[in-house]
Amino acid sequence: MRGFIFFCISVLGSIIASAQNTETDSLKRLLPTTPESPARVLLLENLSYAYVSAFPDTALIYALEGLELAQKIKDKRGEAYCTNALGNVYFGVGDYPMALEMYLKSLQMKENMKDQEGAIAVTYFNIVNVYTEQEDYEHALSYLAKTIAIDTKLKDSSGIMFDQYSLASIYLRMNKADSASYHNEQAYNFAMKRADMNMIGAILNNFAEVYSLKKNYPEAARYYHQSIAYCMAVKDNDVLSANYFGLAKLFDALNLSDSSTWYARKCLLLAQDAPFFKRIMESGEFLTRKFAAAKRFDSAYHYQSISIAAKDSLYNVEKVKKVQNLKMVEQQREQAIAADKLQLRNRIRLYSVIAASLAFLVIAFLLWRNNRQRQKDYKLLEEQKAKTEDALTELKSTQAQLVLKEKMASIGELTSGIAHEIKNPLNFINNFSELNRDLLKELKEERNNPNRNPATEEEIHGIIDQNLEKIMMHGQRADSIIKNMLEHSHTSRGAKEMVDINKLAEQRLRIAYHSMQGKLRATEPGRDQPDVQLETDFDAGMGTVSIVSEDIGRVLLNLYNNALYSVNEKFHMMGTEYTPIVRVTTKRMNGRIQISVWDNGEGIAENIRTKIFQPFFTTRPTGKGTGLGLSLSYDIVAKTYGGEIRVNSKEGEYAEFVVELPV
Repeated sequence: MRGFIFFCISVLGSIIASAQNTETDSLKRLLPTTPESPARVLLLENLSYAYVSAFPDTALIYALEGLELAQKIKDKRGEAYCTNALGNVYFGVGDYPMALEMYLKSLQMKENMKDQEGAIAVTYFNIVNVYTEQEDYEHALSYLAKTIAIDTKLKDSSGIMFDQYSLASIYLRMNKADSASYHNEQAYNFAMKRADMNMIGAILNNFAEVYSLKKNYPEAARYYHQSIAYCMAVKDNDVLSANYFGLAKLFDALNLSDSSTWYARKCLLLAQDAPFFKRIMESGEFLTRKFAAAKRFDSAYHYQSISIAAKDSLYNVEKVKKVQNLKMVEQQREQAIAADKLQLRNRIRLYSVIAASLAFLVIAFLLWRNNRQRQKDYKLLEEQKAKTEDALTELKSTQAQLVLKEKMASIGELTSGIAHEIKNPLNFINNFSELNRDLLKELKEERNNPNRNPATEEEIHGIIDQNLEKIMMHGQRADSIIKNMLEHSHTSRGAKEMVDINKLAEQRLRIAYHSMQGKLRATEPGRDQPDVQLETDFDAGMGTVSIVSEDIGRVLLNLYNNALYSVNEKFHMMGTEYTPIVRVTTKRMNGRIQISVWDNGEGIAENIRTKIFQPFFTTRPTGKGTGLGLSLSYDIVAKTYGGEIRVNSKEGEYAEFVVELPV
């Protein structure tokens, strides 16, 4: 059976490769018979695109030839397209500053000659890729939004497929596995409908990366090998090298050093042949670490030299400055376009005012010359007053509509977040309910069977019981999300009273600790549990403070629960050699009280610290957090009490949340 599967894959690869070669050969056969014209420019641009993934040098030759011809025959559209093709070549080999420069030039040319929206969307998409590689996700998502708007308007299935693939790639880099998987599934469906063999390999690579992020290594390996078959068939060496590097990291995670090193070397050789500088740098750094760990320092030095050279090609100071300058120039260009539009509108308004004023002066002059027209003048003034009042009323109505739109947008965003969070437990409930329905039908058939087997019935009963437990668990999960949302919508439930902060902090700490122990014993029976050291350093002069104890108690419970969860996760990774500590400190100074919650757990990555107070943002696995605790705490501290909550952390070492409240 396995041999038959490999045979099918081989046949499929031959078919795809044949199609790719046939397309390229047909384009090359047209070249000698095509005269110097816009058609020849377009043909050279298509040839550059056909070679860009496998032979960047050849792609560069065709793009430059097309650009020179377009400039010679003054084909502006062809010049814009070939400039975009040059950007594709530079992007493929990792020269992102040059790629961005070419794409922005192409975009400006297309906008100046008011090219078709679809062609402009292509350049927007290419700019998205550059900003994604530069980890500038804000700019990437901004340009991708423009691309999606155009592709959706034009109903361009090919463009929508690329947009969904790009969204998946961005969310992968942001470590949002579920979002990446959703958009990648959309891209895969489009690719299969269009039979786009060039994209399937890249999309399969994204699936592999999603499962690697989830640490589901068997599924990740399966998708890597599927992607390799497609990439080899269409000679997409860029994605092929990415697959090899992905397998190298996968086997490294499984402690299979020989396989890991073998795939990393394959990636490096393929990347050097192109060259793909970013892949050279990544695989070189990886091999440097591997050989240094094995104390083979000569090999480690060799690969370190390769990595440093590639890194210099990618990220030397001049290139970084160039990217920043290009961003600034593009922003200035967009601002200039907006300023020109505003100036034009103001000029039109000025001319309108001048024209109206002249008309009014003419009328006034006529009225002055003829005293009998005074009544008409008075009537005209009354009409002007009425128009002004109508305009004011219309302005107020417009303002009210804008406020309403903003409120509706906020409600839509919140509703989307709630739906996304509740969707997972509801899917589980529906799936296990449907499974139980089938099992009950099977149980009924078994009981009516003259040759019924009690062991089979017992097995079915066992599965049904397990499914019911899972339904209950996910139902409780959905209930927890709803309760948290209700808490989020009620920032205060009681009257203020004089409260001993030290006593409240210690009481909530004990509650959180015993609650954690109870949950761990219930959900992880038989597993070693951490003996957390609870340390307190309370200011003896704290005294009492006028607060709603339930509000601040909720804030403290959220912070304690996060700290205990972090040290528990680190304990299960490091074992008994690690001593988990949670420390609570209180101070009173300069008319403010300060409560600090410190732990030596996993810490918080720097790139997500600005997002941790957003509703529904969580770093915990699916089912272990709603992403509302810190958001609720922030609303209580900042909005209800006018205080401040901030975080200090070093990833892998510690995290500290500091709450300050005015007395």
